[in-house]
Amino acid sequence: MDQDIEKLLDRYYEGETTLEEERQLRQFFQGNDVPAHLQSHTAQFSYFAEARDQHPSLAFANELAARLDPPKKGRVRRLTSWIARIAAGLVLLIVGFAGGMLYYGFQASGNGGNIALSGRDRESVAEMKKMLDFEQRAVTSASERIHAVNQSYELSDVDRNITQLLINTLNFDPNINVRLAAGQALLRFVNEPDVTEALIQSLEIQSEPNVQIMLIEALTGIREQRAAGQFRRMVKNREVLDVVRLKAEEGLDRLARQENPSS
Repeated sequence: MDQDIEKLLDRYYEGETTLEEERQLRQFFQGNDVPAHLQSHTAQFSYFAEARDQHPSLAFANELAARLDPPKKGRVRRLTSWIARIAAGLVLLIVGFAGGMLYYGFQASGNGGNIALSGRDRESVAEMKKMLDFEQRAVTSASERIHAVNQSYELSDVDRNITQLLINTLNFDPNINVRLAAGQALLRFVNEPDVTEALIQSLEIQSEPNVQIMLIEALTGIREQRAAGQFRRMVKNREVLDVVRLKAEEGLDRLARQENPSS
């Protein structure tokens, strides 16, 4: 059974699983019999149960649908209406994923800390460096690299080498799911030097909408006012997808309300 799940994990992180296979993965990781060597993947699937009673921004979805599907006459409207609904649904899934993963990230974060790396963590760190090293990406699977990223949650101490390793993974890993996992893991270390700045700068590098939306949601969630400038640039950049620009607009509004709660 474990071997079957591991094969499904590899296919899932490469974007090759069917809806039924993804349902099997969710059921497996929401159960009580997840073996120790697969525990690091649990957070990737457990958010579905937690997010079921949470409602992402309906105003955002409605505004997105209105912008992508403005009133039109004739038969064209029927097709564009379906496109808008699909697009809005995809955005809600993306935002739901980001929100759920943010929940698990902050649950795992505790107080963070600026402590020198302890001896008991060195083995985990060595494995992380081996799996996430740039030269190893051609010979490691996405699931192996996500497992390495998730090992950062188990570290009691952290040093700058670890955060830089995660930053490099966020910016340069070829697999979107690995980049999403690295971005989420970095939220545990937002109090470490240069991490928040790296998240802001990553918005200039990323071109994948899922990662862009995750970063916008993350920076808004930690109330990072310095991200406002990058959000504005994204809103003005017509090469950025409408759905991302709309999310950046929403992020700007939330940051403004956080800075001036009475306004």
